[in-house]
Order: sequence, then structure tokens, then C-alpha cells
Amino acid sequence: MDIQRHPRNPDREAIVKARQDTAGRFGFILGCLASVAAVSINLYRAPRPYSFVALAFAILMAALNMPIGIGLGLLGERITRPRDLRDP
Repeated sequence: MDIQRHPRNPDREAIVKARQDTAGRFGFILGCLASVAAVSINLYRAPRPYSFVALAFAILMAALNMPIGIGLGLLGERITRPRDLRDP
């Protein structure tokens, strides 16, 4: 059961949730683009033929970019949130 935290503005929770959802999706897309760039740079610099360690390192470093992108998207949403939607 959802308890309304702000009875004066019942749509506030829905608006904030929609903004967070959009920011999370945007951050995920940014993280995916950064992951592709990280894999490309790491594999470009790795000696050929690629070893298993070089491939694993490139993929694991790229995988770190997705949660970082999501976190930055949500942080940006919180910073740019209008005053009437902020927590008291």
C-alpha cells in the first residue's frame, strides 16, 4: 500500500517517479555508449592477437560504465528537480 507523503499534492509522487524513470533510462543509454567506447579503446590498445585476459579486462571495465551512467542520470534528476517537487 502506498502512503501519500504529501497530501497537498497527490500527483507529486507520480511526477517524481516518472522523472526518475526517465533519468534512469537516459543514464543507462549513456552507460551503454560509454561501454562501447571503453571496449573499443581497450581493444585498440591491446596487443594482437587478443588474449582471454585482454578481452575479459575490456568487457569488465566496460560493464562498470552502466551503473555509473544510471547513477549520474539519477543524480542529475535530483539536482534539476523543481522546488515544488523536492523533499521538505
